[in-house]
Amino acid sequence: MKHGIHFFNRSVLTIAIQDFTAVIKEDSSNVQARLYRGRAYAVQQQYRNAIQDLAAAINLDPSCWLAFYYRGCILQQIDPKKAVQDFSVSVLINDTKENFSSFLHRGIVYSEQCQWSLAICDFESVLSLDSSVIFAYLNIGLIQLLHLDQYYEAIQQFTNAIEIDPLDVQTYICRAQAYHKIDNLSNAVKDINRAIHLYPNKSQLYALRGQYLMELKEYKLASFCIHQLAEIDEESFTSQPVQQALIQSFCQNHNKAIECLSEATATQPEPSMFVILGKIQMKAKKIKDALRSLKKAMELLMTSAKDLPNTFEAAEMYYLTGLCYMEQKSLFQAHDAFSMAIRLHSSYPDAFYQRGQCRMQLGQAKCIQDFNQALALCPSHFQAYMSRAAYYESEGRYSKAILNCNEAIKILPNSVRAYFYRGTLKYQNKTFKEAIEDLSKTIDLNKTCILAYYNRAVCYHQMKDFRKALKDYGIILLLELNKEIALKVFINRGLLYMELGDYAIACEDFKEATLLSPEDSQIFQAIGICCRRLHKFKEAVRSFDQALKLDPASADAYVGRGNSYMENGHKAGCKQAQKDFLRAIHLNPQCVKARIGLGYNLQAAGKLQKAWNQFTVAICIDPKCHAAYDGRASVCLQMGETFAAFQDTNAALKLTNTAPLLTNRGVINQLMGHLPCAMKDYQEAISVDPNYALAYFNAANIYFQNRQFSQAYCYYTKVLQSDPTNKSALMNRAITNTLLNNIGEAKEDFDKAVFLCPFSAAVYFNRANFYNGLKQFELAEKDISTALSMQPNDALLYKFRADIRSKLGFNKEAVEDYKQAISIQEQIDSM
Repeated sequence: MKHGIHFFNRSVLTIAIQDFTAVIKEDSSNVQARLYRGRAYAVQQQYRNAIQDLAAAINLDPSCWLAFYYRGCILQQIDPKKAVQDFSVSVLINDTKENFSSFLHRGIVYSEQCQWSLAICDFESVLSLDSSVIFAYLNIGLIQLLHLDQYYEAIQQFTNAIEIDPLDVQTYICRAQAYHKIDNLSNAVKDINRAIHLYPNKSQLYALRGQYLMELKEYKLASFCIHQLAEIDEESFTSQPVQQALIQSFCQNHNKAIECLSEATATQPEPSMFVILGKIQMKAKKIKDALRSLKKAMELLMTSAKDLPNTFEAAEMYYLTGLCYMEQKSLFQAHDAFSMAIRLHSSYPDAFYQRGQCRMQLGQAKCIQDFNQALALCPSHFQAYMSRAAYYESEGRYSKAILNCNEAIKILPNSVRAYFYRGTLKYQNKTFKEAIEDLSKTIDLNKTCILAYYNRAVCYHQMKDFRKALKDYGIILLLELNKEIALKVFINRGLLYMELGDYAIACEDFKEATLLSPEDSQIFQAIGICCRRLHKFKEAVRSFDQALKLDPASADAYVGRGNSYMENGHKAGCKQAQKDFLRAIHLNPQCVKARIGLGYNLQAAGKLQKAWNQFTVAICIDPKCHAAYDGRASVCLQMGETFAAFQDTNAALKLTNTAPLLTNRGVINQLMGHLPCAMKDYQEAISVDPNYALAYFNAANIYFQNRQFSQAYCYYTKVLQSDPTNKSALMNRAITNTLLNNIGEAKEDFDKAVFLCPFSAAVYFNRANFYNGLKQFELAEKDISTALSMQPNDALLYKFRADIRSKLGFNKEAVEDYKQAISIQEQIDSM
């Protein structure tokens, strides 16, 4: 017996069985020999003999718990019910730590029979007998994880197992899955990392970590995991070509993936393999190869009647074929392929959607029906809502398009594309405030979305919120952007600065734009306009010259250059301006700007009737052009036709109510002697534009004439607040201060006037009059002498100086001045 046990323990089972058989022949009631021989037979998978020996042992000794245990182990797979009975009897005989395996195996049988509570009880019994049995913790945890949804309890069981054996890879994997179930992805990734550290060549672990990182939105790390999987596990996939190809394709190694699948299809030509090959070829942009692969898949799938079955697999082949044709811009063939996919599988939302895309590109209104059908089959089809929005936008139905974007956002609440598109639709719908909200949300989701910043800047520009528009344009230029967007930003920002009246900065933006688009004549025209407003007339002319080189038929460029010549004020420039206006009219006889420019040019040359004719033609071309009415009114006024001027100004005011036009009508009313009407016009001009200095000045003059000096003083002050260098307003306020006896302020105003106009005889004359009133005759005599040095043929100045000199006692000099005054006046009278 000892000899047999020795060889049994050393796994020399044949000799051990011979020894036990010899013992049994000598003593057929030897329980131990039966038990050991039964165990030896079980190891040799001679289960029938094993069961017979164990049954004999039980018959000989019904209290032999080991015999029940081993028989239960053998019956565990073939007769689970009998196995449970044997384990139960074994436990009844011996329920100590020595027999915890019976509890363990019975728990496994209960698990296989889905009797979860009984299984857990047995595993807990094992742990009560021996708390270091990891298998029991693991099984309890798996039951709670996979079948009872008790995730937190499962995590605790796996944690207990890890505390006993920190090197058990399986336990870390199980706990990671439990953490995943409760969305504790960070801890799940940690456990998978530990498992990879212990078992670095297990490909499934890298795939699992990649999945968890994807769910954590750590896309770069997830991609890195898949790349690792492709590198470390390449050899293990030789027997799994599809999996290997998919991983290589994910890593953008499309050629390797195609090579792998091509070899597989050569030995295993199945339709599904060719479909996967076609998909990878599509990713690699090998569209012709993809079409061949899909065609081969169809041929393999065809029935004996040369027809494809009405299955999703067949429909998908046509669907993918349609996508290939779409890539090749073969829209009619793509349309037919998608239609075939729909015929084979009528509830295929993606096929309806793609056919709708085809029809929309072909300009077929039926595309909306396909989008509707796609949404009927799949109400959460994001792309269908977006495409339907695009269709409604093309029809100009912006509200309907916005509603579809709303539905798309419900499906993907953080979609940058949906918020951006809805923002642009709201801009087109003229609801700028709401558009800004959507574009701001787009920027919150993607801080580098250049188009969102650009469109928001345009919205702010439309709302006249220039500060925010400039901020967005500035941010765009700080980001990496393409040439086309940069050009638009410089042009738009330049136009914005022009609107703000900051022509210098606008000019710099337009110059930057010319570097990006040196062939755009419109930009050079814009630079010319800025230079003209900055009184840099030579630069303006050069810019318009460049614009005309690029576009010799541009009437606007000729008009702009003509205006620059005109404003330069030289005679030669005026002649050149006239030529430019005539060229513009020759190019476009309907060009109102050229007619108006020519009208002002002829007016400056004194050809009033011809000027009047040009303004009249401009009015005939465009009866709503207020500038033409205003120009003709100025000509009428110069011709002495005051009432005609009044009528034209009224016509202009009916078209637009501006401060300059109201002021012009006030001047006409003043000339006609209608001072109350004139004052009313000036006050209305001030209400329209509180910073329009000319209206204040003219109103102040009326107050002055009516001897309302306090009001006149206030209005002159308003003029000087808007234009501190206005010489006329400064002189008139000085005189007003004199009449109001504000001597200090009057003197200060006269001094400023002299500083601004050191060569104006009128300024010195008025200050001399001021000093004369103060009896400061020496200063008065000095100023009037200065005035005479500038204007020596003025009889009034000589008489005034004679009066002052007589007061100073310079009688001889006074007499000479009186004689000179009389002589000059006689010469004037005799002329």
